[in-house]
Amino acid sequence: MTSRLPKGRVNDAVASNEVLSKLRAASKQKLMAGATFAELGRGTVIYHEEAPAVRFSIVLRGEVKLVTYSTQGAALLIDIVLPNQLFGSVFHDHNPVYPCTAVTMKPTELLSFRRKDFMEDLENNPPLQRMLLADTSQKLCQAIQMRRLSLEEARVRIAQVLLYLYERFGRVIPETRAAIAELAGTRVETAIRITNRLARRGILATGRGQVEILSLAGLRECAQGGGPAL
Repeated sequence: MTSRLPKGRVNDAVASNEVLSKLRAASKQKLMAGATFAELGRGTVIYHEEAPAVRFSIVLRGEVKLVTYSTQGAALLIDIVLPNQLFGSVFHDHNPVYPCTAVTMKPTELLSFRRKDFMEDLENNPPLQRMLLADTSQKLCQAIQMRRLSLEEARVRIAQVLLYLYERFGRVIPETRAAIAELAGTRVETAIRITNRLARRGILATGRGQVEILSLAGLRECAQGGGPAL
């Protein structure tokens, strides 16, 4: 369901986001005036890959996965978007389309903005430019790491994905092993087998819809290709 959100909540969401808070006052007001609010159920497609990138969003509650598909239909999970994070932000003028598909992972609340309102402020706002450059550089480094990860064996991929999720969530990772398999580019059965063996070694504890890291040292050793075969 799409609707308007009370102005106070819109203002709080913009002020608390590191990128949006860098907008100048007049541009911030214009951005907020064009904002829309949506409550979406689990598994809702927000936008499709290659669709025109006319809006971008911030997660207020819930989670969104960014996924791309091969020509054979195989899914590769690119990233997980958490509350107070932006997604769908394509801030260039050369055929701006979404590079992947965005799908809710659980009931989610979103605040959506018009791309053109943001772009009008970007040209003459050096603090905002620096913030976006840093954010883009970070995402580029992450993409390179994920590309390199695809060359590793499955146990190393799973361990490195778990370390990545540890940085996002801490020791208790509230994600299913299906999501972990998508991030690692492997089958769910493989992710289940490897995490079960890591659990038997005392490195992980698995539960319904979550994985807990018991030994960071053991997980890091596995992520470097060490330890016994899984």
